Amino acid sequence: MGSSRDFAIGPVAVVSLLLDSLLRDEIHLTNNPVGYRRLVFTTTFFAGITQFTLGFFRLWFLIYFLSHAAIVGFMAGAATPSTT
Repeated sequence: MGSSRDFAIGPVAVVSLLLDSLLRDEIHLTNNPVGYRRLVFTTTFFAGITQFTLGFFRLWFLIYFLSHAAIVGFMAGAATPSTT
């Protein structure tokens, strides 16, 4: 089997790949590494705050409002960068 440095395994790696592909359009890692890291840390900080808030206020039931089609679409879309 072949290997790929961008191959995603699991939902956390998928989100990391999507975040990287999103930030590449805004700022390039080699041209401005400090700005790139700042954007990554800011994005993950606010994602963590959101997760903490949902957990603290016990809002787990909001997951039921996500349809199965949306979740399957997310995973299919996330698989695309690793296959191209």
